[in-house]
Amino acid sequence: MIRFLPVGGAGEIGASCFHVDLEGTGIILDAGMHPRKKGADSVPNFNMMNDLPVDAVLISHAHEDHIGSLPYLVQRFPYLRIVATPQTRAIAELTLHNSVSILQEELAEDDPLRPYTHEEIDLLIQSIEYHAYEERFDINSYQNGNNSTVRASFWDAGHVIGSAGILLEHDHHTMFYTGDVKMRNQTLTRGAQIPHMHVDTLLLECTQGAADPSTFLEWEDEAQRFAQLSNDVIEKGGSILIPVFALGKMQEMLAMIWKLMEQGAMVKTDIYTGGIARKICAVYDRNRYVVRRMDKEFEFADVVQRDIFEIERMEELVQHPSIILATSGMMVEGTLSFKLAQHWLNQRHHAIFTVGYMDPDTPGYRIATAQRGKEIQLTDFSQPQQVRCAIERFHFTAHSMRDGLIDIVRRTTPNRVILIHGEPEAIDWMGFSILKDFPGTKVHAAEIGKVIEV
Repeated sequence: MIRFLPVGGAGEIGASCFHVDLEGTGIILDAGMHPRKKGADSVPNFNMMNDLPVDAVLISHAHEDHIGSLPYLVQRFPYLRIVATPQTRAIAELTLHNSVSILQEELAEDDPLRPYTHEEIDLLIQSIEYHAYEERFDINSYQNGNNSTVRASFWDAGHVIGSAGILLEHDHHTMFYTGDVKMRNQTLTRGAQIPHMHVDTLLLECTQGAADPSTFLEWEDEAQRFAQLSNDVIEKGGSILIPVFALGKMQEMLAMIWKLMEQGAMVKTDIYTGGIARKICAVYDRNRYVVRRMDKEFEFADVVQRDIFEIERMEELVQHPSIILATSGMMVEGTLSFKLAQHWLNQRHHAIFTVGYMDPDTPGYRIATAQRGKEIQLTDFSQPQQVRCAIERFHFTAHSMRDGLIDIVRRTTPNRVILIHGEPEAIDWMGFSILKDFPGTKVHAAEIGKVIEV
């Protein structure tokens, strides 16, 4: 019997963690942390796996909602085998060390979750086994007398550097987990490579399942619109705040902006970046010849950047036109982009450009959907303030929209699709469409704690 248990990341986007029992071989797919929650509430309920076989955890990529709780998973299951791509391992070393100080500040004294140490992260990183794309490796289980083998492989997911879909092959059953997937090219990252083969079970992410691609421009056309509106702000003496994720969105936007400036499509002006995002840029540079890239010659080391963390006063950022790429991507309260946004909203010559997915419960979503001249309340407990700056919303998603997700179903011809990693509207649209377009395919909407037998 093959069983699939969502431990996190079902019916929502955050804390992805899925347990697969392949006839006695226990494989965990991702171990994420919920970016909008704190402490014990932010990690998956690992107690669900106490009585289940646990042999290995395979990490699809290094975003917080897919890898953030890995140290706690290893504390619970210390002999767990950890496997990822080389690039995910390299970025995990940066992001998990960065999380140490963040957790020390965030966790309350009475929270049952305790911050891990840099020494623990060093040991964890050393224990991560890595494999290149499409390189098959075996996962063996000898628990309770079971002697079975699962053959696994990573497939380029086109989401961020090192991101992977995961193919599991066991006897006569195959399962493919998309992870976060992008079928079309971005500025640097090429679209995903999906195995052209029949799979029995497809675990399909649905982040953008509700997004109609016909209502959005292609990436290159959206870049031109971005350049035109940026020029309007900069030529009037304004500055532009762009909230980005440190991994992926930061690199794609910085590369796009620099290329537009070099081409003469955008006015050249100061670009501010900083923090861990710069270190991740170095990982992109080191790996540019070993991953699928749109432009292997491009290097972030050649991009002229100013360090935002060297700015002592906010006024320095508004004295002359500039572009600020600041984390976090959803402007979560307390982060750099949130603090800057509070100031930006009061500046009538300035602009906030949002460039990716915004969770409806975040300050970033409230800003992205705000109107100039109206009042906005960034959090439930903050004071309303008037929106004086310009706000523009761009669509540079690192996730496939519904047409790309349907294409994955078409390529893999699954007997069964389990929908994960999406809001209810996206899950509903994908489920309805798959049932309509692929008669005979069984479709499940995953629920945390509910076992699906396949």
